Amino acid sequence: MAELRPYPFAALVRRALRELDERRSIFDLPIDKGFYGSADRDLSIRFHRHSPSSPLGPAAGPQTQMAQNLVLSWLAGCRVMELKTVQIRDDLQIPRPCIDMQTVGYNVEWSQELRLEQSLEEYVKGAMLIDILSASGKLPLTPGFDRVTYDMSVGYDLAGIQSDPVQRFIAGLQDATAVVDRLRAEIPAEYARYRDLDFRTKLSDTLTLSTFHGCPPDEIERIVRHLQERHRLHC
Repeated sequence: MAELRPYPFAALVRRALRELDERRSIFDLPIDKGFYGSADRDLSIRFHRHSPSSPLGPAAGPQTQMAQNLVLSWLAGCRVMELKTVQIRDDLQIPRPCIDMQTVGYNVEWSQELRLEQSLEEYVKGAMLIDILSASGKLPLTPGFDRVTYDMSVGYDLAGIQSDPVQRFIAGLQDATAVVDRLRAEIPAEYARYRDLDFRTKLSDTLTLSTFHGCPPDEIERIVRHLQERHRLHC
């Protein structure tokens, strides 16, 4: 299986905006196949303290670890993005993809395609791309249908979650200023007008915990207490 390699941010921005102008599609999804809200219906929900514009969203999995896939989910009307679960063991050599559904489905435990630093950057890239497309004025977005909640996910045990790399990942999603500023400068010159957008830097303050089957209840309780007390996360 080939190694998964994230696209450079500049290439993603250029492709999305050029394809939108030239083919009326984004990452091969025709614009008229998307969902951009309804003036007749309020589809918003309460999710912790947030109010995303719709209850739809992808579950954490291989499809939510790449920036372009977050954009495609957004185009389809998703406004609650459960980001791919990350964990400390991010360098394992295991079968890819981690779920194979040709005849019978198998899930490989400890599955994670990207390194933690790459995951953080992909999530920030996806959020920035969505902000750019929303600000472009080229999509038929219904007013108020632009509220997106990014829900981080970590696993799989307390020791891993308390490790320095995972702690840095969580902190990075709570304050992504450094990544946003670096990526802002990578926006191609022909789209320089988007460099000054007020990109969100607090990407997430909510978290969905992922544990293995059979994880003891007291271990789960210790993990959630740590996440709530140390990071002030809604879990």
